[in-house]
Amino acid sequence: MIVLSDNGLVSFVSENISQFLGETNRDYLGAELSDVVGNTVAHDIGNAIAGAGSGHTAGVILKAKVGESDKLADITVHRYAERTFLEFEPPASVEDTEVALHLTQSLVRRVDSYSQFDPLFKAVARLVRAMLGYDRVMVYRFLHNGAGRVVAEAKDPSLGSFLGQHFPVSDIPVQARKLYVENWVRVIGDASFVPVPLVPGIKDGEREVDLSFSHLRSVSPIHCEYLRNMGVAASMSISIVVDGELWGLIACHHNTPKNLSIPLRVATELFAQYFSLHVGTIEHRTQKAAAAATRGRLDAIIEDVNPHVPVEITLREKLGEFSSLVDSDGAGLWSRGQWSAYGVTPPDDDVADLMALVSENAGRNIWDTQSMRDEFGERYGTRVAGLMAIPISVSSPDYLVMFRSEEAHQIEWAGEPRKHEVLNENERRLSPRGSFDTWREDVRHKSLPWTSADIVIADSIRSYVRDVMLSHNDATEEQRIKTESQRVLLNSELNHRVKNILALVKSIATQTGANAASVEDYAKSFEGRLRALSFAHDQSFSGTGGGELHDLVEAEAGMHRFAQMPDRIRIEGEPLGLTERAFGVFALLLHEMMTNAAKYGGLSVPSGSLKISWKLADSGDCELHWIESGGPEVVAPKRRGFGSKLIEKTISHDLEGTVDIDFAKEGLEARIVLPKAHLREVAARSEDFNIKAAVPPQPINELNVLLVEDQSLIAMDTEELLREMGASTVWIAPTVPTALGSIDKHKPDCAVLDLNLGHTTSEEVAIRLEELAIPYVFATGYRDSVTIPDGLAHVPVVRKPVAYETLAFALNKAIRTERVR
Repeated sequence: MIVLSDNGLVSFVSENISQFLGETNRDYLGAELSDVVGNTVAHDIGNAIAGAGSGHTAGVILKAKVGESDKLADITVHRYAERTFLEFEPPASVEDTEVALHLTQSLVRRVDSYSQFDPLFKAVARLVRAMLGYDRVMVYRFLHNGAGRVVAEAKDPSLGSFLGQHFPVSDIPVQARKLYVENWVRVIGDASFVPVPLVPGIKDGEREVDLSFSHLRSVSPIHCEYLRNMGVAASMSISIVVDGELWGLIACHHNTPKNLSIPLRVATELFAQYFSLHVGTIEHRTQKAAAAATRGRLDAIIEDVNPHVPVEITLREKLGEFSSLVDSDGAGLWSRGQWSAYGVTPPDDDVADLMALVSENAGRNIWDTQSMRDEFGERYGTRVAGLMAIPISVSSPDYLVMFRSEEAHQIEWAGEPRKHEVLNENERRLSPRGSFDTWREDVRHKSLPWTSADIVIADSIRSYVRDVMLSHNDATEEQRIKTESQRVLLNSELNHRVKNILALVKSIATQTGANAASVEDYAKSFEGRLRALSFAHDQSFSGTGGGELHDLVEAEAGMHRFAQMPDRIRIEGEPLGLTERAFGVFALLLHEMMTNAAKYGGLSVPSGSLKISWKLADSGDCELHWIESGGPEVVAPKRRGFGSKLIEKTISHDLEGTVDIDFAKEGLEARIVLPKAHLREVAARSEDFNIKAAVPPQPINELNVLLVEDQSLIAMDTEELLREMGASTVWIAPTVPTALGSIDKHKPDCAVLDLNLGHTTSEEVAIRLEELAIPYVFATGYRDSVTIPDGLAHVPVVRKPVAYETLAFALNKAIRTERVR
C-alpha cells in the first residue's frame, strides 16, 4: 500500500512495498508518485482517481507495470479523508477476468426471475458458490433483535450444515455492521495472515490513517480467531443493504486460503448492489401487498362508521376484527383514559400503569416488544408476553394495543451464543466462541417476535384510523358549525315569525274592533279569526310545508254544519295541496267568507246552503268556486269593512291571484284563482277535532270536570268554556301531584289534560284516569300527534287555543266512547 497526502506526495507505505516495486532500502516518504511507480502508471492512477469522482469508490488499474523491473500488478485507488490510497495486488489470471466478465450478467439474469425470498436465497447460495468456488455459501438474514439466522446454504457435501441455525448479535458487533454497509464486499484471503504495518508509525498529535474503505486492511484478530474456531481458512462477505440498513449477508467460507482477485471483487460488488435492490423490491412489494390487503380489510371494518357516533365507540366494537389483522391473541383500546379489551389482555387493574409505561416508550411511534417481562416486570411473560402499541391519535396518548401470549420454544444456535473472557499475558480479553456445534436454548416468557410485516400492517392501521378520526372530527366540527348556523337561523326565523304573528294579531284586533257592532260581535269575530290564524299557523310549523286544501275548507265548514242538515255545506274537489304561504293566506280569507255567509248569506237561515268546489285549469292554476243559495236576498254592501278588504287584497297582494265576487240576488258567488306556484303535492290527511261540528249545545250538563293546566290564564279561559257547556264543578290542577290528589279526593266525571306541563307531561294522570274508566281529552299546542304517549293514541286531542265547539265535540266523543267500553 502507498498512502499519498493531500499534496500528492508519499506519506505512508506498507513494509512489504518492495515486493511490488523491486527496490530495497529506499526511503519512499515525501517522494513524487511518478518517481515511485513511473510516469505512465502515475498518469493512469490520476485518471482512475478522477474517474472515481469525489466519493470513496475505488478506481481500478489492471496489469500495471510498476517499479524498475516492470513487475505487473493490479491496483485499486480511492480517496478518503484528504488522502489517496493505492493498493497493489498480484495481477488477476485470465480465467478470473473471463469469469468476472460473465459473473454479474449471469447472476443478475438468474436472480431476476425470483419474486419470493425462499427460492431466491436458495438459488443465490448455489449460484455464488458455483461462480466463485467457495466451500460453503450461506445467506444470512438479520432478525428483529440483531441476531442472524441462516436461511439458505450451499456447501461441500463433506461439511456440516448451519442451515436454520442462529448466530448471536455479538458475532457481528455494531462497529462491524457499520463497515459492512460502507464496504459491500469484504475478503479475508487467509484467516492466519500476519498483518503488515504501515510505516512510519503515527507520531504524537498526527492524524491517524483511516483504512475504512481499503480492500486489504487488516481485520480484528478476534474475528480471525472466530473463523479459525469454525474451521474456516478464508472468507468473503457480501453485504445485503436495504434502505441504507444492513439487512443480511452472503457469507462465503473456504477450508483453505483463498484470495479473490480485483475483477472478481468488482463483479461481486456490482452483483451485491443489484441483489440488495432486488431484495428491497421484493420486501417493499410484499409490504405493499400486505398494506393493500390490510386497507381492504380496514375498509370492511370501518365502512359502517356512523359519523354521528364517536370513533372510539366504533373501535371498541371492532376490537376483535382489528386483532385479526395482526397475528395476536388479544387487543385493547386505550382512549381518553378509558380501556376496552378483547381476548387475551392484561388485568384491568394493571392497565393504567402499563399504558403510562407504553406511552413513555412509544410516544407517537409504533412500539413493540416480545418480552413484556423484561420491560414491565415479572407479572408478565405467560398469558400476556408480547405487546405492540399503535398510536391512533395525533393529539393525545391513545393507543390500539395488540397482545401475544408466551410462545415457549427452542432456538438452535451455531454454538453457545456467548463470548468468554480469557487471561492472556496477565490481561483479560474477550475470546470468540470456540464451538459451533448446535446448541439449543429453551426460550420462555417471550412471545413470537413482531415481524416487519406486522409493523407494516400496524402502520397501515395507524394511518387509516388516524384518517378516520380526523375525518370524523372534521365532519363533527362541520356538523357542529352547521347546527349552530341552523340554530341561529332558526332563532332568527322564529323571532321574525313571532313578530309577524303579533303584528297580525294586533291588526286583526284593531280592524275587528273598528268594524264590530257590539262587544259580543267583536268577541265572536275576533275569536273566529284567531282560530283560523291558529290553524294556518299549525300548518306552517308542522314541517309539512303547508297543508291540504280539503282539510282547510272542511275545518272552517265544520263549525257551520248541523246534525239535522249535514249536507247544507257541500265540498267537492280533487286532492290538492297548498304551500305554507298560500295556506296561511287562504285560511284567513276562507274564514271571512264563511263568517259572512253565516251572518248575511246562504248559511244565515236553515234553508240556505253553500257549495265549494275547485279544479285545476289547463294553466295549472286552481280555480275555486263559491256558490251560496237559499239565503236572504243579497244586497251589495255600501261600505267595505276589514273583512271585505281582507278577502279582496290577500289573494291578489300576497299570492298574485284573483278574487271575483258577484253579489247576485239569489246568492253570492265567487271565483278565486290560486296560481300554480302556490300549489304542491298532497300531504296525508289526519283527523283533527278542531274541524268537527254537529256538537250538542251542552254535552257536559251537571258533570264535574278536572282541568289540568299549568298556565293560569289559559286555565281561566278553559274553565269558562267548560262552565258554558254546563259543567257543575271544575277542579283546576297545575301539576301532576295536585291532579292525582284531586282524582283520589273527588273522582271527576271527565277531564281535560294539558299534555305538556313545563318539564313533565300529564301522562301519569291519563294512566290513572284510564284505570278508573274516566273519560278525558288532551289539549296541546302541538300540531301533530307525535307527542301523544304510546298506548294513548285513541284519546281525543284538541289544539290550543281551544274553541267551544272543538272542546265540546271532543268531550262528547270521549264520554260516548267510554260508555261504549
